[in-house]
Amino acid sequence: MKLLHFARRNCVLGLLSLGAACALAAGSGGCQLQLSDGRDSANGGEHSNPVTTGSAGARAAAGGAPNDSGGVPQGGSGTKDGSAAHAGESTGSNAAPPLQEDCSNSEKIPNNDRAHAVNFGSGATLCVLNDSDSDWFYVDTPNDGRAHVIKLDISETADSWVDIFVTADKDGSDLGRIHPSQRGLKLSSFVTVGPGTHTLFEVQGYVDNRDTTTIDVSVSSEADVHEPNNDRASATQIQTGSEVSAQLILPYVSQTDQQVQDIYKVQLSAGKHTFQMTAVPSDLYPVIQISDSADTVLSTNLHGPNRGAQFDFDFDVDTAGIYYFRIDSWVDLSIVYSGTEADSYQQPYKFQID
Repeated sequence: MKLLHFARRNCVLGLLSLGAACALAAGSGGCQLQLSDGRDSANGGEHSNPVTTGSAGARAAAGGAPNDSGGVPQGGSGTKDGSAAHAGESTGSNAAPPLQEDCSNSEKIPNNDRAHAVNFGSGATLCVLNDSDSDWFYVDTPNDGRAHVIKLDISETADSWVDIFVTADKDGSDLGRIHPSQRGLKLSSFVTVGPGTHTLFEVQGYVDNRDTTTIDVSVSSEADVHEPNNDRASATQIQTGSEVSAQLILPYVSQTDQQVQDIYKVQLSAGKHTFQMTAVPSDLYPVIQISDSADTVLSTNLHGPNRGAQFDFDFDVDTAGIYYFRIDSWVDLSIVYSGTEADSYQQPYKFQID
């Protein structure tokens, strides 16, 4: 089976847009977001650099490990096993009350090394005196087949300034660094991880501190009833003429297990069809690959002109059968970043095949 031709209507990317996309993907093996916290040295700050992720804040080049989950629903509703969807705030190990300490007793919580990391729960008020003083925490996510977003709301005082280093327990890989650009900031940071993960957070004093830092923690699960569908074996069965709503969040587990793509399969008749990407979060840059039932790639790199753009394309099928549509990101997604929450964490992408 093969596709005879593709007549794209709105998915042609000009040379200038392509150059911009390449620039976005450059550096440290992927795209690194740098978001300003809105303050600089002109406002009395001690450090004028933008808030940034660490060098590991992008998807690694290595491919993800296979997901062997089976079972797919018919149509575009329900979950992979037919049960009701449970997206949104995650519960479990992160429901513990906030931990409290102060600088008169900075070791009230005995968690100064990785072996003694404690549950971050819903957060902590802590005092790390300097860069040789560390408090270690962990966040566990449910093994539900979905990506999860760990949100840290950091509140410093004029006498506190911290570094936070994020590590995957699975292989000890460095996910990135969270660093407010000066003392006294309130800053939201986000870490995207996979299902069943144990993620470590080392909080260090960036300079000598005389006051506490408060970190509130929450975990939300991917609002996507089609997960897990990160490989062909677990591809979600969809129907022509029905709009599909899903999310694309990087589910980091380890350097070799971070499959971000969503894969769908659909029965197509011979003849002309249309793929329409009807909704795209402003920070997402989806790209489509099409293959047949023999795993022959028929077309790839079908995408819009920029992040957040809707697009569509026509294609002809000369033989009726099952075809697979892989939706990935044209540029690497960040694992750790700081600033305003990404639209893709709150909004779905949507598409339809006719």
